[in-house]
Amino acid sequence: MSGSEKRQDNNRLAGDEEYEERFVQLSDRMERLLRGAICAGIALLVAAQLLLTIPAVRHLAVKVERLEGIPFERSGPDSGP
Repeated sequence: MSGSEKRQDNNRLAGDEEYEERFVQLSDRMERLLRGAICAGIALLVAAQLLLTIPAVRHLAVKVERLEGIPFERSGPDSGP
């Protein structure tokens, strides 16, 4: 192998190492971002569930909450006793 071929191989190896280093840095940033997003999602879910334990908030946020407790009355001959 001549001197120029060795230099090209060394340059190629240096380029590969630089690429790997940049890839590791990017993947570390993405991992931190995903962890933060997951933690934020869990925190928002817990906060929403805690807010729904307050009757006034639940009444405003959940449409079905207003319909609960209203009995269904049948009318007609087969409505029962």
